[in-house]
Amino acid sequence: MSGTVVDESGGVLPGVDVTATQTETGFKRSAVTDTDGLFTLPSLPTGPYRLDVTLSGFRTVSRTGITLQVNANLVIPIVMSIGELNETITVVGEAP
Repeated sequence: MSGTVVDESGGVLPGVDVTATQTETGFKRSAVTDTDGLFTLPSLPTGPYRLDVTLSGFRTVSRTGITLQVNANLVIPIVMSIGELNETITVVGEAP
């Protein structure tokens, strides 16, 4: 699983904490975006996942409905909005 994290204007966001949690088992793996806003979570077990994306000064984004299958390399774009530290946006749906 990989992707790019940007703000609402399309600017890349380095230093974002990205955590994938397998919803059936609770297994977690985390990464931090690089200077180009890219994150990679390699070799995840198959199954359903929730992706939590956090950065100070931005609303937390939680995306559910992500299902990782064998030999799949999901690319998930994330757009973060400026907001209060305690705000959370939850997106429910299938990953493209």
